[in-house]
Amino acid sequence: MNEEVVINKGYLDDLGTADLIAMPIYLIVIIFIARIIKANTISKKPYYKYFTLGLYAKIIGSISFCLIFTYYYKGGDTISYYESARAMSNLLNENPGDFLKMFFSGTSSQNLNYFSLKTGYPWGYIFFEPHTNFLIKLFTPILFISFNSYVLSSILIAVISYTGIWKMYMLLVEFYPKYEKEIAIGFLFVPTVIFWGSGMLKDTVTLSAVCWMIVSIDKVFIRRRKFLKNSFALILSSIVLINIKPYILMNALPGLFIWIFYQRIQKFRNAFLRYATIPFIILLSVAGGFYILSALGNSLGKFSLDKIMETAVVSQEDLKRDYYKGSSFDIGKIEPTISGFISKSPEATIAGLFRPFIWEAKKVVIFLSGIENFIVLMITLIIIFRLRLFGLLKLLFNNPLLLFLITYSVLFAFSIGISTSNYGALIRFKIAFAPFYIATLFILLKMSKDLKRIQ
Repeated sequence: MNEEVVINKGYLDDLGTADLIAMPIYLIVIIFIARIIKANTISKKPYYKYFTLGLYAKIIGSISFCLIFTYYYKGGDTISYYESARAMSNLLNENPGDFLKMFFSGTSSQNLNYFSLKTGYPWGYIFFEPHTNFLIKLFTPILFISFNSYVLSSILIAVISYTGIWKMYMLLVEFYPKYEKEIAIGFLFVPTVIFWGSGMLKDTVTLSAVCWMIVSIDKVFIRRRKFLKNSFALILSSIVLINIKPYILMNALPGLFIWIFYQRIQKFRNAFLRYATIPFIILLSVAGGFYILSALGNSLGKFSLDKIMETAVVSQEDLKRDYYKGSSFDIGKIEPTISGFISKSPEATIAGLFRPFIWEAKKVVIFLSGIENFIVLMITLIIIFRLRLFGLLKLLFNNPLLLFLITYSVLFAFSIGISTSNYGALIRFKIAFAPFYIATLFILLKMSKDLKRIQ
């Protein structure tokens, strides 16, 4: 009898049997557990009324993502990740010993010998690239327990990633309990984040990882709770970020240092001493971030300090090529130097925060993102108009967590604006900072209303 051959197509013909049979069972179990968690917690923490709503949004986003990439786009990175992880899942089922050897080794071509026509082969461009190789290894056990179902495994990935998102929501509510509704809208229910942050993609994993990292830093350095447990979570989330999207960590470090140090400086009673210390905090934060990134060195690959500017320019030029069919934008020629980057910082940051604009949309997905960006831009301008620049800075420096989130968001917006010139890629990359920026905007908007009411 001939063995069944597993072939990568780069697309899916249809949903599988596991999607139709196992998925409803899994969903019933997930929803049942979520409702129990909510019921047991809501009396002490009323904001848990958003717990199941956020989870349902995540699940719906995941299913919608799978259906669109199965029947509308008919392919994409998500399918390639799935087919590559499917080969690993099949190998785990066929020969666990060979799987473990492959799993804990690098990206050598010799590792392909473990696979066969029966298991299928991972895509080469994914298997041999360290960041994507790490990603599909994370996906493999999830595919294994979901019977290699694309939709079911995507849902499980979304549900697991929701743990980090909910933890971050809890952190924001603990700092700003009066604004639990605004934070929920800005952090749990942003449409593009729900869609692009709930599929089998890097963005789903890294968004959750950066949430876990921030929450762990708060517990370890700010409020000092359960040191060992949260130190482990901090190390694990940092490893995930370094191995999938190290530039997220690079953008977060300066703001994290400012948050950690300024949280302590804020306790000074003397206002002059408090504000006079700010330049030293910023200098120390930049130096600390530079030292850590230098220490990471080769592990960052093309994102290491000595290569990052060249990488950004090459990426930006590549995404402007003809085969992106008019979905590109151009902020002008960029020189791979510090002065070249500084000269383009306004255009790059605006692009990262607010583009695509509505009038730039030529596709439905881009248009929907454009509407969301327009709302975000309007809220940003309203806050600046109400508080003025000095009032906004004063409010941020009185709230170190918000200062960190804004710093991280603006730096990240600049980094993707300078290195990305394709709207599709831009929308996806923004997922790593968009909920932080939008939630901060909602908090600041409510604070500005409260201040105006007091005055």
